[in-house]
Amino acid sequence: MRRATSIRARIGAAALVLAALPASPLPLGAQVRDTLPTIMRLPADVAREVAGLFNATTTLRATDQTEIPAGRDVQGDVAVLNGPVIIAGHVAGRVLAINADVLLRRGARIDGDLLVVGGEVEGAEFATIGGEIRVYHPPLRYTMEGDLLVPQLGAPEVADQWWRRFERLGRDNANRLEIATAGVYNRVEGLPVRIGPVLYRDQGWGHIRFSANAIVRTASSFSSSTPDVGHTVLGEVRIGRQFGATVGGRLYDQVEGVETWQLSNAEVGLATFLFHRDYRDYYGRHGGQLFAALRATENADLTLSYGDERWSSRETRDPLALFDNGLAWRPNPAMDAARFHVANLTLRIDTRNDTFNPWAGWYLLADYERGTGAIDLAGVTSPGVRPLAGGMTRYQRAFFDVRRYNRISPSSALNLRMVLGGWVSGDPLPLERRLSIDGPGTVPGFDFRSGGADDVGTCTTAVAPAGRPAQCERVGLAQLEYRSDLRISLSDVRQGERRTRFRADGAWIFFADAGRGWLVNAPGTPLNYGRRDFPPLSTYRTDLGAGLDFDVLGIYAAKALSVPREPLNVFLRVRHRF
Repeated sequence: MRRATSIRARIGAAALVLAALPASPLPLGAQVRDTLPTIMRLPADVAREVAGLFNATTTLRATDQTEIPAGRDVQGDVAVLNGPVIIAGHVAGRVLAINADVLLRRGARIDGDLLVVGGEVEGAEFATIGGEIRVYHPPLRYTMEGDLLVPQLGAPEVADQWWRRFERLGRDNANRLEIATAGVYNRVEGLPVRIGPVLYRDQGWGHIRFSANAIVRTASSFSSSTPDVGHTVLGEVRIGRQFGATVGGRLYDQVEGVETWQLSNAEVGLATFLFHRDYRDYYGRHGGQLFAALRATENADLTLSYGDERWSSRETRDPLALFDNGLAWRPNPAMDAARFHVANLTLRIDTRNDTFNPWAGWYLLADYERGTGAIDLAGVTSPGVRPLAGGMTRYQRAFFDVRRYNRISPSSALNLRMVLGGWVSGDPLPLERRLSIDGPGTVPGFDFRSGGADDVGTCTTAVAPAGRPAQCERVGLAQLEYRSDLRISLSDVRQGERRTRFRADGAWIFFADAGRGWLVNAPGTPLNYGRRDFPPLSTYRTDLGAGLDFDVLGIYAAKALSVPREPLNVFLRVRHRF
């Protein structure tokens, strides 16, 4: 929406409406794994593991409230019985909490695992955990023999009887009926909601999981002529905990975003629900997939998948938006109607000290895809972008997203992100696999889908198809930002006493971005470059900007440099820019 002034407010924010339907009842936090539901008994092997760690002569033990303040270093393992446990300092080992809650202060650091039995973990997002976090809700039943903890496991001769095991079978399964979001709030589905059973069994050596869900789309008319209800069916077996492998398969009929790497689901959802702006395009994805993954740690894995999928276009509906609800939505572009066999090899490495507020470490996502199939009906593209006829298509595509976070002082950091992806070999890419560079997730000095002819953001040539889809076969992006702590405090003095009325902790940001897209299979167009060539740096879109980031929400302003006539863009982001 263009204002009377030259400033355009472009909101890239997160969908609060999604928070009402959590995807899982497990505790939040990237590393926290809620191993068992509250109704189950603590497994005997876990009870023995807890007792062994507590009774070890090298473990520092406590039997009451324990606090490790900031600035204190504890060498070795720590075990606390009947806590609670409050950690703000550093533990150079494992932490065990028995029948106790754990509170992690900002800056807390645990080099090993965090194991909690009969309690909860709070503040994991503010701490650095070198190992795995395991949470078992059932308390430990025990007796003390002097200083030794002895778990009460019951009579083995009774517990081992087959009928006792049969009675426990239902309790050992974390079965539930799940009602959760099945994706992002968007202009073709509204809010997709999945409903169905989830069966989960912890085996000690790993777990077995099965789920079957129907997907109900709130923007649908529920008539027989529209694809109102989709589905997802998932089955997987995971071997090992921190290290190991996972194998499984899934069936699905769902709506997928064409480009999901620029903005998070939450940001796209709230921009749609609140401000009537959808920053993605969508297509129908119906088929099945087999996958296998190897895990070096919880933060490094290699996944191989193979799927047989049918792709289709989706029409724009009219879901509710709180503001500007009477305006027409941007059309969802016509995608390729096709059936493809798709193989992916994906590597993920994440050494960041914190997922949501990283100050140090690397993040790497590398994906290689090979697709073979037939296009029944080709989507509309700009003139010269690719051959108009459909038919057999074989393509290879790669995508790399590399980020480096560097703390350069106790209160500042310099972070870098580089993205390179697109066509590798074979036929021109289907529209479902095309890319773009524009909007708040990439080079925010340029508004989303706002370019004209020969647009290096979407690779539109003379005429833009309806909805202005991403048409680039390759993209390159570099983002640089400098962050420094910011503390805002408002206080007054009454009767000689100073009182704080308002306080907010955040960071101020300076950033620069450069990026563009181009074609490699469209000779004769000004956006085409050789298959082994890169466009000159002078042709890239560039911008500079600044903003304030308060962890959950940040407000930024960006000004285009390569095209000075572009107005200033003001936009919101949830969490960090990258």
